[in-house]
Amino acid sequence: MSLQITKEVVSEGVPIFQKVLETARGGFTLDNTGLTAGKTIPGGTPALYDEGTRMVKVLKTAEIVEVAGGSATTYKVKPGSLLSVGDYIGKAVGGAAYAITAIAPSGTDYDAVTVGTTLGAMAVGDGLFQSSATGGTAAAMSITPNGLTYEDYDVEVDKDISVVIRGTVYARRVPAAPAEAKAALPLIIYSQSR
Repeated sequence: MSLQITKEVVSEGVPIFQKVLETARGGFTLDNTGLTAGKTIPGGTPALYDEGTRMVKVLKTAEIVEVAGGSATTYKVKPGSLLSVGDYIGKAVGGAAYAITAIAPSGTDYDAVTVGTTLGAMAVGDGLFQSSATGGTAAAMSITPNGLTYEDYDVEVDKDISVVIRGTVYARRVPAAPAEAKAALPLIIYSQSR
């Protein structure tokens, strides 16, 4: 009698990390406050893990897919973002941040996100983020991230989640993040390679 040990490697989708050097140790649970059940948190989303509470909060972001003028109040973003009506959103910390009044999905091309007052001109690839404050110069990230989500996670109650705190990520394969979020992650390299 012989043991027939087999190894099966399963890979799903395109890799987002070139190299993962360290993840936050121990188990963490997703704090799904303000997130819509059933939506997917993309791998590489800026996240804040708390070793005291063992909870992870994510920074809701969206990427602009069509140029918008300086007086625009509707912005076309990649479909499937975690943003919700009522969230404050901004483009740059210290800039304008206003509440989302409507989100209109248009299939696989884009979601139209509308705010009550303009956030200013947008270029393709610009990132929007959830702000903790609203006003003409009040934009502030709702969390200060200390890692990136390891892979895609569905929003569920008591969802286990892993956070990468040191490594190299393919910048073009992860959600758009404000410069301030990237600056808060000095041990994450955002590689421009494909």
